[in-house]
Formats: sequence, structure tokens, C-alpha cells
Amino acid sequence: MNTAVRRTVQSSELSRNSAEVFSAAEQGPVNITRRDGESFVLARSEDVDRERRAFAVAANLVAVSLDSSGRSLGERLRQHFPWVAFLEPEQREQFAAEIVEVTRASASVSQFAPILITFEAWRSTAEAFAAGYTPDAELEWLDEPAAVPDPRQDG
Repeated sequence: MNTAVRRTVQSSELSRNSAEVFSAAEQGPVNITRRDGESFVLARSEDVDRERRAFAVAANLVAVSLDSSGRSLGERLRQHFPWVAFLEPEQREQFAAEIVEVTRASASVSQFAPILITFEAWRSTAEAFAAGYTPDAELEWLDEPAAVPDPRQDG
């Protein structure tokens, strides 16, 4: 979720023009002020969930960084993210460096989706290795797409 509130409305506007306020919330969080209490933020639940997942990754990175075992960051990540074991040692260090860099950059602009994109890309790589994919496996690539006849045409 982009935590920067894009619009502020009074709670009475939410009652009078709920469709407009909900439409604004589709674009980004809406701050709803109240005369008799604390303000609320209206945001898409998907955005809030994504931000929570990104914060969980960041919290684990902080925990790992505080480990004083003397092991490399890539090795220490295995404690919180067991799937890292399927990466080669060099890849673990690449993952460690990249996820820290992306997390710092994301936090600096309050955009947390890049953390999850990076995290999930590396996790998918580990899952592929766990399933038996090897980087030196011969892959068959399609250079040119095959022509497929239009099924609506009478052949």
C-alpha cells in the first residue's frame, strides 16, 4: 500500500458520497477525519495485506542482521527463510544483497511491492531448484511462434 494519503475527507462526506470516496480509495488511501475522534484511513485490503507481508520480510531481515554468529548474511537468512537452502552459496549472497538493497530503497519511497516482487522471484528460483531444475539443463526455446489457424475460419 502506498502509505501516502492521497485525499482527506470528512466522515460526513463518506456518508453523503460513499461511491466517490470508495473510488478515491481505489487510487490510494483516503484519510477520513472525524470531529469526535481519531481519523481513519480507508484503503484496499489487498494493499494493506501486501504491505504487511513486506513488513514481515523486513522484520526478518532486521532479525537476521542482528545475529552475531559470524556467518554471512546469506547463510543467516536460512534461519528465517528455509527455502534459501536450495540456492547455491553464491546465490544466497546475491539474494541477501538484493533484498536488503530493495528493502531500503522501497522504505525510502514508501512503496513496498518491490520487496515482495524481489522476495518471491528468489523464492521461485529456490522452488525450481528444489523441483530439480538445474541452471545447466538444456532448455528448448521457441524462436518463432508457431502459426495456429483461426478456429473461427472454415478450413
